[in-house]
Amino acid sequence: MRKKISIVIPVYNEEENIRPVYARMKETIRAIPDYEFEVIFVNDGSSDGTWAEISGLAESENGIKALNFSRNFGHQAAIEAGLANAGGEAAITMDGDMQHPPEIIPELISKWEQGFEIVNTKREETEGISFFKKIASGIFYRLINSISEVHIESGSADFRLVGRRAMDELNRLTEKNKFYRGLISWIGFESATVKYKAEKRLGGKSSYTFNKMLSLARVGITSFSMLPMKVILLFGALLFFGGFLLTAGMVFWRYCIGSALFSGTGILAAFIIMNNGLFMVMLGIVSMYQINMCKELQNRPNYIITEKINLS
Repeated sequence: MRKKISIVIPVYNEEENIRPVYARMKETIRAIPDYEFEVIFVNDGSSDGTWAEISGLAESENGIKALNFSRNFGHQAAIEAGLANAGGEAAITMDGDMQHPPEIIPELISKWEQGFEIVNTKREETEGISFFKKIASGIFYRLINSISEVHIESGSADFRLVGRRAMDELNRLTEKNKFYRGLISWIGFESATVKYKAEKRLGGKSSYTFNKMLSLARVGITSFSMLPMKVILLFGALLFFGGFLLTAGMVFWRYCIGSALFSGTGILAAFIIMNNGLFMVMLGIVSMYQINMCKELQNRPNYIITEKINLS
């Protein structure tokens, strides 16, 4: 009996890319006849004709399954929905813009068959990537790895294979702000890495805006590191004792020695400004954690599915 592999493809406004991506995917999986494949498109609330393209393709092609969200819930939610509905013994998650080449799927499966429950990919080079995005990506990975409890490989993306055991553990996680690059490292399991060269985007514009990059970075940092809060406590304690000694020294210098070197009003104003700035920074960082806590307490679903194709 052939093993079944699920391929999960989250898409958002990829009207131009659906059929070309599937055509190239089809060529790849045809060359691996020892396995059965299901391709699950997850439409993340696209505002163009993406869902119509998926629906039309599903009518003419066997093995295509699809989910349609009521609105845009985000890339991580789309991955979550795809994995929750995947029926394969392993699942491969990849983007629908052709920057994740289907041609390395056989290599991912080969590593899995060697006993690796998780097979990650590492992007060595990306065609057409902007200088800003390249720098921002590098800063993000250096930052999160320096403060996080888990290690995330630089150049990694949500292009990977996960075996059934790892998939089941990921599906059991109930947190609302999922960051799969971190969760993959957190759950453990033996893993391998396959390197690839990311191609240019096939068509359309990237929906991965600067705001979405910041949101993903926030979730990644607050989900896997308590270091910012620890730094705040340490910095606050040092500032308190430093400020106490500084204030006591100034008072002694001005009123006991009688020197007018320091203006009382100037010293007070500087001290107040410094403390107000510090409190604003601390409240801002703490608020990031409180946002996550609020979402967990609200217990809203991470996504809402309005339509399914070839899925019960």
